[in-house]
Amino acid sequence: MGVVSASALEGAPSAHAFGGALTVSFYDATGAALSGQSAYDLARNKADNLSNGYANKVVTALVNPTTLEDLNPGNAPLTPTINATNLTFALPSASAAAVAITWPTSSSRGYSQVTLDNGGAGFGASATVNFTYQAARDLKTRFDTALATRSSATPTFVASAAFTSAQAQLTTDYSTMMAAATESARGKYGWTVLGDIHSAYDILLKDYGQQLAKYKDENSLGSPWLGTTFDDATRSNTNTILGYAQTATTPTGVTANPQYGWVRIVFDIGTTPADYDAAVKNAHAKKLLVMGMPFDSTSARACLPVSSPTHCTPAEYQARFKLYVDHFSNNSNAALNIDAWEVGNEINGEWIDTNPSTGVYSYGSGHIATKVAAAADYVHAHTAASTVGTLYWQVATSNYPLNSTFTWATNNLIATGYASKLDVVLLSTYIEDAPLGTGFDQAMTALATMFGSTPIGLGEFDYFYTDTSRYFWSLTHLNASSTQAAAGAARPALATQYYSAALAYPTSVGGGFWWYFQEEASGTAGSNLRAAIKGVADAVYFG
Repeated sequence: MGVVSASALEGAPSAHAFGGALTVSFYDATGAALSGQSAYDLARNKADNLSNGYANKVVTALVNPTTLEDLNPGNAPLTPTINATNLTFALPSASAAAVAITWPTSSSRGYSQVTLDNGGAGFGASATVNFTYQAARDLKTRFDTALATRSSATPTFVASAAFTSAQAQLTTDYSTMMAAATESARGKYGWTVLGDIHSAYDILLKDYGQQLAKYKDENSLGSPWLGTTFDDATRSNTNTILGYAQTATTPTGVTANPQYGWVRIVFDIGTTPADYDAAVKNAHAKKLLVMGMPFDSTSARACLPVSSPTHCTPAEYQARFKLYVDHFSNNSNAALNIDAWEVGNEINGEWIDTNPSTGVYSYGSGHIATKVAAAADYVHAHTAASTVGTLYWQVATSNYPLNSTFTWATNNLIATGYASKLDVVLLSTYIEDAPLGTGFDQAMTALATMFGSTPIGLGEFDYFYTDTSRYFWSLTHLNASSTQAAAGAARPALATQYYSAALAYPTSVGGGFWWYFQEEASGTAGSNLRAAIKGVADAVYFG
């Protein structure tokens, strides 16, 4: 079968059964054809990860083109057939599907989750497509919709000079791509257009996030959350770093602190509530709001015994949660009362369903949904604090489809009614493990749609710390061997982009909650990171 243009594939089939196969051909930026293996290696970023187990990295998924729920049958990740000249993806028999894949959409801005969705309709029958050409067309459709929506919203998007320039370049290059007569030329110019859209989309979300947050703040529609994380708040330097968090989240020269700043305090296994009294009181003294976190996702399955955790039953989870909630609620000293409780962290992570003693995975064995629901009920029954649930971003990269972000949320939060127990839903993202890039807007829009009027935001991110996976890069090209000095220099750009873009949705609180802030906020690199966050606070407050 020859290469089919996107126009020939518009609309999901209605008169015949779904299924078949999507065959995807690839070209490099010069228009030279890529083999199937070369394309798959590029998706996995083999060049940067020869020492990082790239060959075992899951990078593709069949998804619902609207909700991003995983459609691959069973609970095994999608593996394409690697052919000499292409990749082939078996399509599901029950519905049209999109193919999500990690891909370097920009030579300067890095990897994205790219969704081949046939203009939003998905693929419901066998077809052959040119990857970069199809991806560019699909992404351009989503970008145009995003721009039109924000240009007609309140407030209306005000284009910066940077955006106007990026959009003009995109318009020129898109016309060139659409006029290309050969598959080689289409593939070549598809690379260019993907890079153009990546730049323009990032600017759109960054600028509009700041504009929308300013409008909401000025019209009593909610102040932004600019969050940082303290993962060891018993350290002697905690109060100093809290001061850094205060400065980073307070607009320049403003004495009446608008309280944009939030800190997440992680209550480590083996500690007592009283160990954190000073941190909570000092945070409040600095006009920082506090989100308490009794369980990181890594301890949600293993919290007891403290010396060598091997189990954490729902009863044990609830008992520890109750201990901390009781200690930090309803105190006569209001400085000890926590403002929000993270009742579950990265709750769709498959590691929560992995036995800590045997290493064996079994879906649902961590009972995290019931743990989260019970914890939320306790918070609501005994405090005035908000409940926060945090999902983990993994769609194209999910090792198990049932733990894919939106699939898990549908089955465990929406279908059960547990979503109603969450006052805020956040999304944790480690882009070096699971890219967003040009997929940021698609992911956050899907999150906002799924949870309706419930506030959303980013619940956790960082970049290339020593214990994070290092498969992919964003905004600054790092690889598996990059030093912490290089990572420190790269972090401010990511902080500016993601703290801002997270605010670009009507129901979003923003968030961020930079995970290793306590470790990374000092020194020259830390000063630059703090300045990046402060730049967002200034943009929201002053415009």
